[in-house]
Amino acid sequence: MQGDITINKILIFCLITWSICIPICLWIELTRTGGIYETDGFYIHLIVCVLVSSVSIIQACGNIIKQRNEEKTTLTEDIKSEREKTARAQLNTLKLQLDPHFMFNSLGTLSGIIVEDPQKALDFTSRLSRIYKYIVAHIDQDSITLREGMRFIQDYCKHIEMRYKNHFVFDIASNICHDDEELILPLSLQLLVENAVKHNQHSEEHPLHIRIYRDDDFVCVSNELAPYTKIGYSKEEGTGIGIKNLFDRYKLLTDKIPIILQSDTTYTVQIPIVKKTKELE
Repeated sequence: MQGDITINKILIFCLITWSICIPICLWIELTRTGGIYETDGFYIHLIVCVLVSSVSIIQACGNIIKQRNEEKTTLTEDIKSEREKTARAQLNTLKLQLDPHFMFNSLGTLSGIIVEDPQKALDFTSRLSRIYKYIVAHIDQDSITLREGMRFIQDYCKHIEMRYKNHFVFDIASNICHDDEELILPLSLQLLVENAVKHNQHSEEHPLHIRIYRDDDFVCVSNELAPYTKIGYSKEEGTGIGIKNLFDRYKLLTDKIPIILQSDTTYTVQIPIVKKTKELE
C-alpha cells in the first residue's frame, strides 16, 4: 500500500538525518571553541546528536506504525461487521421464504378437502391454524431444541394424515432426543416431510413409508422413492425453495450442512444436530 512504513524507508530516512547531524555538530563545535576544530568534541557532539535523532525517529515510527495497526484493526472489524450484517440479512430473507412456502402447499391441500369433505376441512383448518401459529412463533429463531422440533413434526405428520388418510406410514423413532442442549433449525424436519409428500406417489393401496430416526449426530428423514413417472399421476408444482433453503440456512448458521443419501429405492436427508449456532448478531 502506498505510504506504508517499510524498513528501507526508515533506513533511508535515518541516513539522511545522520548526514545532517555532521554539519550541525561541526558548526556547534566551531562556535563553542571560537573557530578551533577539536576532534574529540566534534565526535562527542556527533554521537549525542545521532542518538537523540535515532530515538526520536524510532519513537515517531513506532507511533505511526501503532496508528496504522489501529486503523487496520478498525477496518478489519468494520469489514467483519458488514459481513455479519450481510449474513444476517440473507438469513432473514431465507426465513421469510419459509412462511409462504408452507402456506402455498397447505392452501393447495385445503382447497381439495373443501370439495370432498367440508367437516374435514374445518378440522384441517383448525390444525393448520395451530401449526401456523407455531411457525409464526419460531420463524425468527435461529435454532430450536431437537425435542421441540420432534414435538412439532409429530403434529405435522398428523396434519398430513388428515389430508391423505391411509396414504402414509410415519415411523418416528422414540429415542431421537438425548438432551435439551441439542439443537436443529426451525421447520427443517417439516420441509423434508413436505418434500417427500409432494414428490412421491402415494395411495391407500400403496402407502408411502416415511421414517424419522437418529444416526449419530444427525436426524434423518428417509422415504421410499416413488416418483411421478406413471401415466395418470401428476406431480404437485412446488416452489423449489425447500431443500435449498435448508442448506443455505445451515451454511449461514453452522459449520455443518445436511447430507443427502439416495439409492435406487430410498431418499434420505440427514440433518446435523448442533450444540450451538454461530453468533451473527
